[in-house]
Amino acid sequence: MFLIFELGRFMPFQFVVAGLLFASIQPLPLLAFTNPQLVSQLSPKPFTSQMEVFNRELDRAEQLYDNLMFEEGDRVADMTIARINGFLAANATIEGVDEIENVYTARVNQLKQLKAFKSVARAQMEQEGAANYDRQQALRERKLREKREHQYRMAVEARRAAEARASRWWSVWYGRPYTPILIYQ
Repeated sequence: MFLIFELGRFMPFQFVVAGLLFASIQPLPLLAFTNPQLVSQLSPKPFTSQMEVFNRELDRAEQLYDNLMFEEGDRVADMTIARINGFLAANATIEGVDEIENVYTARVNQLKQLKAFKSVARAQMEQEGAANYDRQQALRERKLREKREHQYRMAVEARRAAEARASRWWSVWYGRPYTPILIYQ
């Protein structure tokens, strides 16, 4: 450290070290550099926590709308809006409440627009799904017909196998030889 003080080119470093030592000895209050009117207007802790709850609930409503859960999103949004209105009415005399109200109003309008956007998108998806369902109906009917035909062919094969196994006993039990029944499609 002695060498640093001896050399003239490291002189700015000395001032930095001296400033840090001085600052650590006498800590300055943070509020000394702020406007005293703003300090008197700083929100108390309950306001901060209430506003955090409001923001979380509005985020939750936004997520519900985004997930197309409109009824639950409406319920969450309505309850939160009522709580915000009560909060703003209770604190109407505090300076800056109008700006806070404008922020929440903009946020609620954003939620309404998101709901409108997602409801139109949902209706469009339902229409596309119905159109796709209608386009696939001929394919479904063809597959169902093929399935019934296959089941009928399997029944015919099962009957033929049963006839083949029972041909020796048929004449004994029925009294005359078995004549196969032919069924044409």
